[in-house]
Amino acid sequence: MLPTVIQGATPLFGATLVPDPDRLLDEVHASGVGAFDSGLVYADEDGTCDGRLGAWAASRGVRESITLIGKGCHPGPPNWAASRVSPETVAADIAATLDRMGTDRLDLWLFHRDDDTVPVDELVDAAQREVAMGTIGAWGVSNWSAERFWEARSRADVALPVATSPQFSLVDQLAEPWPGVTTITGPAHAEERVRLADSEISVITWSPLAGGFLTAARRPESATDAETTRCYDSVQNRNRRERSLQLAISRGCSPEQIAIAYVATSPFRAHVVCAARNGMEAAANLQAAEMELTSEERQWLEDGDR
Repeated sequence: MLPTVIQGATPLFGATLVPDPDRLLDEVHASGVGAFDSGLVYADEDGTCDGRLGAWAASRGVRESITLIGKGCHPGPPNWAASRVSPETVAADIAATLDRMGTDRLDLWLFHRDDDTVPVDELVDAAQREVAMGTIGAWGVSNWSAERFWEARSRADVALPVATSPQFSLVDQLAEPWPGVTTITGPAHAEERVRLADSEISVITWSPLAGGFLTAARRPESATDAETTRCYDSVQNRNRRERSLQLAISRGCSPEQIAIAYVATSPFRAHVVCAARNGMEAAANLQAAEMELTSEERQWLEDGDR
């Protein structure tokens, strides 16, 4: 069973790479976080998230005590617009991830994107073959529509998909941060959230801080982060953010912890991907996931005084 808090990948590659990845992973692991998210597409000119994470796990001898999550079938260079969702790509991407990480299996593997022109049963069969071969312990999807996910559940007969990974946070996502992503925020996805709550599906939520909109440092009127403004800035979301700040003061915690607690206490089985950049942040994320929010507090965060 997945833990509630999963360490995110962004500090391990690209422009957000930390100066010392091993030290970060040591601190995060020492704080109590035991699950780590990665993806084949998470790479830069000097290395990959898969490689850095796998090398750390091997050097510390912790592979058997942690959960490694990989993802594949995401577009990549040279044509970022071209679909890579196919049965053949499933096998190729899992093999590439295992090679990069220097391990013989992933605990969980997710389709990173979908292509609804590909018959879902072909993708289900490809994922089930990998489970049967032992290269992955379980599989799921990231950024798939609810319809395709539940269809995959109905088509699987050996190893059902156990997880779906959409964006979810206290504030509604108004626009896609990147092409092809999915969210379960907002009234349009209310029925989807109810169905997930009535299931045993693991919902691996990403961007619980809504691209930084729910952080203490964020200024809603700021013009320096146009993408966060485009995706999350609205009157309703500003009001929700303000109420989260007020509740944080009354609880004696940070607004980031309120945002994570809101997701972690969702009616469905929520797991929160948090990109801590040091051990203190990781510990704070774990504390947030253990906070209890009453139904009245959740309702107030969402709608205020009615």
